[in-house]
Amino acid sequence: MIVIRNPDKKVYKKFKQLATEEDMSIGQAITKAMIAYIDKQASQKQKVNIKNLQKLEGFIKPGKKVTWSEEIDKSLYG
Repeated sequence: MIVIRNPDKKVYKKFKQLATEEDMSIGQAITKAMIAYIDKQASQKQKVNIKNLQKLEGFIKPGKKVTWSEEIDKSLYG
């Protein structure tokens, strides 16, 4: 037996209602929700949104001329 302490009452009531509508027990519904959460977390860790790379410091900015070799030469040789 597993006990879940202090769930939000409104959320639990809605969750229980939805589980009942789907003809599931609370245990079955919680298991299904945990599996969905685990799958979502795993897929988020594997996916990289290329558009977010542009926001990172040091990456090419849209519309900016790429001068990697010149920048590297300047950094290495002054």
